[in-house]
Amino acid sequence: MIFSVVIGTLSTLLIIGWMIIPNSGQICGRAVHRVKTKEKVVALTFDDGPNPPFTNQILNVLKKYEIKATFFVVGERCEQFPETVKQIYSSGHELGNHTWSHNVLILKSSKFIYNEINSTDKILRDLGYTEPIHFRSPKGMKFVGLAIILAKTNRDNILFNVVGWDWSCPGVEKIVKNVVNSVSPGSIILLHDGNGDNNKEITDRSQTVAATEIIIQRLKKRGYSFVTISELLQKGEAK
Repeated sequence: MIFSVVIGTLSTLLIIGWMIIPNSGQICGRAVHRVKTKEKVVALTFDDGPNPPFTNQILNVLKKYEIKATFFVVGERCEQFPETVKQIYSSGHELGNHTWSHNVLILKSSKFIYNEINSTDKILRDLGYTEPIHFRSPKGMKFVGLAIILAKTNRDNILFNVVGWDWSCPGVEKIVKNVVNSVSPGSIILLHDGNGDNNKEITDRSQTVAATEIIIQRLKKRGYSFVTISELLQKGEAK
């Protein structure tokens, strides 16, 4: 009896860990955390925007260093700030789908999941974006329902293997160290220009803006170049 309870508890913990740890695999379909390559390239990605004025400030930093990034945007925010969305892609950056509401897609109905994804695709198309739209699950979490839907629609879950932890505002240098100390060729870097837990207000991401510039400077000194997710996926095998 005790043995059964222990096994059941451990199994439950393993399932929960698999759901919430972004670097774990998916039950079906493909979750991409990095690309296996010897080339010193990385992809900068920004989640939860658009969030003016901080998205605009990040765009200015990227323009200064002639770098293209991928912005995984929230549909509700796109509806609020359509001009910022247009500014992102007109500046040559990629847009990705980060769902409509940033609601974690665990224990949700298929209808809910489809609506979260399709509504965001639609608003991006309505705003004039014509390039492929990559998908990233909110907070990197995934479970069976989402994995099945992504597999059916032949869509990857583009996650990450380097985390800045900038959403907690730990300080600029801490964000920089979190990223720079973890990068390797083919890394996908997670930063935030917005706040998916608060889609109704502007969130101060000044630490991320400052950290982004320093990260670019330090990685460039190490010989790294920066590419979009689409470009990175062409560099090697997705892992």
